Amino acid sequence: MTRPQKAAYVSAYLLWLASLCYFWSWWLDPAHNVGTVRFLMVSVLVALTMAMPLYTLTIFLRSRVPAPQISLSPASRVAMVVTKAPSEPFSIIAETLTAMLRQDLRHDTWLADEDPSEETLAWCREHSVFVSTRKGRDDYHRPQWPRRTRCKEGNLAFFYDNYGYDRYDFVAQLDADHVPSPSYLRHMLAPFCDPRVGYVSAPSICDRNAGNSWSARSRLYAEGILHGALQAGYNGGWAPICFGSHYAVRTAALKDIGGLGPELAEDHSTTLMMNAKGWQGAHAIDAIANGDGPQTFADLATQEFQWSRSIMTLLIKYTPDYIGNLPPKLRFQFIFCQLWYALFCSTMVLSFSIPIVALLFDMNFVGTDFPQFLKHLLPSTIILTSINTLFRANGWWRPTYAKVFSWEGILFPFARWPWALAGIFAAFRDWATGTFVDFRVTPKGGGPADVLPFRVIAPYAILSIASALPAIFVEDATAGRGFYFFAIFNAIVYALILVVIIFRHAYENAIKPNIGLLKQGAFAAAVSTVSALSLSAHGLDGLDTMAAGAGPLKLTRLTYGPSGAGLTAVKAGKLRFEIWWDSQAVTTGKKGSQS
Repeated sequence: MTRPQKAAYVSAYLLWLASLCYFWSWWLDPAHNVGTVRFLMVSVLVALTMAMPLYTLTIFLRSRVPAPQISLSPASRVAMVVTKAPSEPFSIIAETLTAMLRQDLRHDTWLADEDPSEETLAWCREHSVFVSTRKGRDDYHRPQWPRRTRCKEGNLAFFYDNYGYDRYDFVAQLDADHVPSPSYLRHMLAPFCDPRVGYVSAPSICDRNAGNSWSARSRLYAEGILHGALQAGYNGGWAPICFGSHYAVRTAALKDIGGLGPELAEDHSTTLMMNAKGWQGAHAIDAIANGDGPQTFADLATQEFQWSRSIMTLLIKYTPDYIGNLPPKLRFQFIFCQLWYALFCSTMVLSFSIPIVALLFDMNFVGTDFPQFLKHLLPSTIILTSINTLFRANGWWRPTYAKVFSWEGILFPFARWPWALAGIFAAFRDWATGTFVDFRVTPKGGGPADVLPFRVIAPYAILSIASALPAIFVEDATAGRGFYFFAIFNAIVYALILVVIIFRHAYENAIKPNIGLLKQGAFAAAVSTVSALSLSAHGLDGLDTMAAGAGPLKLTRLTYGPSGAGLTAVKAGKLRFEIWWDSQAVTTGKKGSQS
């Protein structure tokens, strides 16, 4: 980055830190503690939401980009290899192979195919593509790592054992659907000029189907800063993380660590093993290959489940064997990264459960009102949003066009956490029982022809109804009255996600109206009705309490029915929604300040 950019980022970072100090100096006022456990729960929730941006910004300030003009010796032996599973159509592989052949650096192109057809072999012969296959080799179809069956690690292990280690100095790997730009290989190889570099990561950009898949866009936008700014910050001392199978290795380094790492997340485990052996990594932020994101929400759910299960399995099963060989800052980095799913799920579980508990037991969690909370939190939020916008404007996001704000990005955290949490539980179950599961390859190519399975949409109905019921049936809440607002908010959000999942799936995959779609539509309507009932029952109560402390600005007004001869006096007023300015409150406030 340029010096003016660095100065701007450092200034913004320090300003954001000051805003955090402003918030926490207010938040930790002993008067806010209305119960140690309850106050601690909310404090942990707030702290966790701030932890990831703090981590990202701190790492980013030391960002470095490999110099693209540096090149390896012409004598270097280089290969590119793409993997293919039986479920992946060759038409997708052919497009990737064609792009590999068009690279602006000399290399050998390889296809690592589980079971190549005659058509595939003929195409490869015609285009001078080498083929590696472990078909018929039981020693490369082991039930567990290393050389595990039905996963990329076993497929690529055969390639390296039989060809890669002996023939090549550097190998760039690609997923089947990731089509590299012509300069991809040049950018990937440049960091290897440093003999300490054992691997090079690249941005994981899954946007080829973003135009017709909201699931693909949601992850694409949410992870734009991860694959750009954060990964660039890992260069030169930290450990850039490999994502997907699109990364490059120095074959001597890969052989030194015993080959690719275990688990579905072999990208992450290989990164860990490289650093534990003393090899460094680099992130080639400008090595662009475009792949497919999840085509349907079911694919997204599967990915979240499998990735969180795999990362947690690494943490509890494999990381203890390697973590001791890392310097302290890399120990922190890998533990933090491997705990990310657990930390993220913890924030979502807390934000979901606190309003329910508060209403059921009529309790408050913190001794302040929402306007004061917002007043002290808003500065840090505005500054952080401005920093993200600045990152994007200066080209630090990957892809560079990823949106800072989008409806997909807003819904994504709420949609992903149930599956990530299920994956974490599955990892502990597998660890405790000694069992393991086969991985499912994300479908590529043609779209589905029917509605989503009920198990994919059911969690959001459960979450919505679970939030709505306390807001409907809990009457006369006092201490917990403000949590009507948050419970209703959760009920509406999860009902909205349910509706979006069902109808965007039908629209994006051109599913014609059928019995299954009508049933799911009716189901979504029923869940939405329950959330609407919660809004009708106590929405104004929650809004009235949330607005308390906002000074003269009022969002509700208390009205009373008529009383008199022949009429029963109304003992309690009725709230109605109305935005108005309480001039009497202004006058009272001025008198109070003068006295």
